[in-house]
Amino acid sequence: MPDIEQQINEPEIVWTAEALKRMERAPVFLRGMVKRLAEKKARELGYSEITEEILTQFKGQMMGKMGGQAGFEEAAGAMAAGRLPWTAEAKARLETVPEFMRSMIKQIAEEAARERGHMEVNVELFKKVETLGDEKSPDTAPLPWTAGAQARLQQKIASAPAIAMDFVTDMLKRDTEELAREQGRTVIDEEALKAIWDAPQTTITWSDEAWKRLLTSPDFVRSGIRKAAERRARKLGLREIDSEHLTVFRNEAMMKAVKRIRAFGYQELTFDAFETALQKTKRLQGNEQAEKRLQEIRQHFKDPHTKPEGGTLGAELMGRFRRYLKGEEKL
Repeated sequence: MPDIEQQINEPEIVWTAEALKRMERAPVFLRGMVKRLAEKKARELGYSEITEEILTQFKGQMMGKMGGQAGFEEAAGAMAAGRLPWTAEAKARLETVPEFMRSMIKQIAEEAARERGHMEVNVELFKKVETLGDEKSPDTAPLPWTAGAQARLQQKIASAPAIAMDFVTDMLKRDTEELAREQGRTVIDEEALKAIWDAPQTTITWSDEAWKRLLTSPDFVRSGIRKAAERRARKLGLREIDSEHLTVFRNEAMMKAVKRIRAFGYQELTFDAFETALQKTKRLQGNEQAEKRLQEIRQHFKDPHTKPEGGTLGAELMGRFRRYLKGEEKL
């Protein structure tokens, strides 16, 4: 009901006879969009009346933002179909998102626009959506780890894929130090790890709607999504994951993924990104295990019917993953 309440509380905008006559020059299918956007702009600027001069000014600004007459007509068509129009600048920024993730990021941006009462997706809103992927850097210095704690850390991450070792290590250390500070600890030793890692974890429940959404995700990512969502919920002190929180977690994860892939300069889902990771990630440089696994993956994709020892993603599975990232399968 917030949209209805907002409409009731919005000040009424008066149109002069000249402005209404000027409006009649616009194609019929554009008039509704022009009127809504003009009144929105007037409220933002504190105008209570729209004159012919103000309407001309607003229409020129709107057409410029939408990419001229063609872009403006496209935006009107989107609104008539119940979709949110995108400004030209926002569409250009969306093009910088890797192609295989673009559909889902577009959906996230439009969801954010509707939640905030926007009538279009503009570049300012899109930039705010992108900040969902920003890593929150801690203000405090890292805690020292004893040799015994470091040894146990290595044992804990031993089963992580070499290509993801850096990420897993950083995430685990950051979360462990955060929990240690909450317990008043100033050093990470074996006793601290026992208290943090071995203590029973809080049980996280799922609402019916959130659980149904989880079950619609591809089976090859479902377990990871569940673990990541429950881990995020524990950090926020939640006891239950509802559909709204699941959406927030998904949006944050997707924007983080966009930033990481952009950083490597990739627009497509290819294994060339693994080569770049081997070259640019310090921990992976000269790592024989990582290089061996990459060669296994490449060999596997030359012959989709062959599954190397240890297992890799199959061609059919990768196709499903691409469809998931394109937004063709719900999360």
